[in-house]
Amino acid sequence: MSQRAIDFVNNWISTHVDASRPADMAHHDRRPKQLAAKCAADAEAAGISISEIKDGLGDLEICMITAIDRAALAKESKQA
Repeated sequence: MSQRAIDFVNNWISTHVDASRPADMAHHDRRPKQLAAKCAADAEAAGISISEIKDGLGDLEICMITAIDRAALAKESKQA
């Protein structure tokens, strides 16, 4: 497992994932796939391979779904 891959993805998520709404996979939400692709491209540019990310975190698209949902829940709790 690569801690640098985990740190990269976590930092990337904190910078790029917004809290607009939870992921809506029932309606084919494209955000997780788009975010995963952008994160993978940025990681590759930083010298971190997608296989290194998968070894540390698993499926990047699932990570993005989770990140979107967490950000939306955090936003909702702040508004309550």
